[in-house]
Amino acid sequence: MTSTTLSEEVIPLTYGGFSYSGRIVHRPDARLAPIVLVGGAFQHQGAWGRLERMLLEATSVITVDLPGWGAADPLPARYGIDFLCGALDQLLARTAPHTVNMMGASYGSAVAHEWVRRHPGRAERLVLVGTMARLTDHVRARVELTLRMLERGSHEEFVDQILDTMICRAPHVHVARRDTVVRCLTRALNEMTADEKIKYRENTRRLLDHTAPSGGPAVRIPVLVATGEHDPLTTPTLSREASARFTDARFAMFKDADHLVHLERPVELIDLLLKFLADEPLTGLDYCHPVEHPGQRLPVPSPRAGGRR
Repeated sequence: MTSTTLSEEVIPLTYGGFSYSGRIVHRPDARLAPIVLVGGAFQHQGAWGRLERMLLEATSVITVDLPGWGAADPLPARYGIDFLCGALDQLLARTAPHTVNMMGASYGSAVAHEWVRRHPGRAERLVLVGTMARLTDHVRARVELTLRMLERGSHEEFVDQILDTMICRAPHVHVARRDTVVRCLTRALNEMTADEKIKYRENTRRLLDHTAPSGGPAVRIPVLVATGEHDPLTTPTLSREASARFTDARFAMFKDADHLVHLERPVELIDLLLKFLADEPLTGLDYCHPVEHPGQRLPVPSPRAGGRR
């Protein structure tokens, strides 16, 4: 692949009075539908790095700074997930008139899921990395603590709490690339601007204050839900529970990873993602536990000879 085979387009947009932007890197000879990446709390549209480069070997990639993300305008917490879905839909109407694959990570998983639910027929497959079906009291308490630390200016405590919320730091647990990820995230948190702190506060309040939109059609396309086996935030239990709400879901749990799977095991994540999008078997993968099919009814074993099971 040479630089001339790809072309990048940045699309400035306004929705509801808030400026934001999308970005598409076109792969003319793509073998899969374009994939849309909706990131988490500290991600922006140009920061997918290695994941984007690997995805571009197979498909075009669409990324976005929705209102409240990256270089977009801050979005007050009173605007809910439905507003963000509207902004995402405006971008996709411009960049992807045909079907897409959708991937949402962490905070972005709620937006990705809701857009797919509201627009049946527009997505071929949905991937949710680090998601949960409900906000538990435990998670709420941890997230609220980060807000209190931010509001009182306790920056070192804020950084430490964010790390504890997203990263498994137990010394007896092995997490791939943990030291490198901790250094990178710590540096990014220490370099947060006043604008970024406002965005974190408003986005977090949105997460705490708004329940998931209800009503409308269920998601019936194939869905992959994935998380790390040591994820302290969207734990395997919560992610598995989220996968069970879909009619055609797979649940994957990465070994030696926590909430930041995309940084700790990027090659393995892309391998799983491309296999899923191409409808290849998700079996025999040494980097994750056996992929589950939540809700799938398994055949009852026949009695053994002699009446014993």
